[in-house]
Amino acid sequence: MREIMIRLIAFDMDGTVLDDHKKILPQTKEVLERLAEQGIELVPATGRPFCGLSPEIERLQGVRYVITCNGAGIYEKETGNCLMGDNISLDSLLPLLTELEPLSVMADPFLKGKAFMSEKNRPLVEKMHVSEELKEYIRTSRTLVPDLVEYLRERGDDVEKLTINFAENEDGVLQGYDEVLTIVRKYPQMNAVSGGIRNIEITKSGVTKASALMWLGEYLAIDREEIIAFGDSENDLEMLRAAGIGVAMENAEKEAKEVADFVTLSNTDNGIVYALQKFGVLA
Repeated sequence: MREIMIRLIAFDMDGTVLDDHKKILPQTKEVLERLAEQGIELVPATGRPFCGLSPEIERLQGVRYVITCNGAGIYEKETGNCLMGDNISLDSLLPLLTELEPLSVMADPFLKGKAFMSEKNRPLVEKMHVSEELKEYIRTSRTLVPDLVEYLRERGDDVEKLTINFAENEDGVLQGYDEVLTIVRKYPQMNAVSGGIRNIEITKSGVTKASALMWLGEYLAIDREEIIAFGDSENDLEMLRAAGIGVAMENAEKEAKEVADFVTLSNTDNGIVYALQKFGVLA
């Protein structure tokens, strides 16, 4: 593998830097923190809102900036200050959310670093076919409101992202998925991808983890060739393409592996460390 001067390491959280129990493996943590001490920027790039940062990321030393909401917001980790926001206008989102509200799906808006959920949808979390750790993240990160559309209209704030999660029936079919997809396709001014758990994540058109990563690289005077990015799902594709080196995890979706420059070991086998060794980032 060629050696290259890497100055920024970007990594997705779930399924990438976090193992299947939502932990950072000790070797991965030690290596990343050692590289940060050498001056390399560590940048988590997640679909989660700022309030949903993993405690593992909060404890990871050397992280100054966090890309959230699939690129809609860049936050300073220590202060919670939003350095850059590229949001869906409220006027654009409300008609979509109004169409989704009658359905039994979890259409949760993220704004100002926080996440909101309609009270009526809270029981649907228990019917999701995901890990208990992920269910707990959803439970603890959402602020419940009685009427989402009215709440957002009264606030008047633009929205970073809309995440749509689905309950499953006994046959493993996502309830309401086809109906939601039909509705979402009526709004081309928004960008819809999957976050790896058979959900739909919506940002403003043109907003991706890549757009935020390139903005942050320019802010820090770091060229794209000096960036290595790690990911595992559809919402990572543009970031893997944009970075100087794009690395997909062994557990990644097929599409991520196809666009990546390299496929490393899995998130449960220190895949990030393995790739950093292969590309000569580790001394």
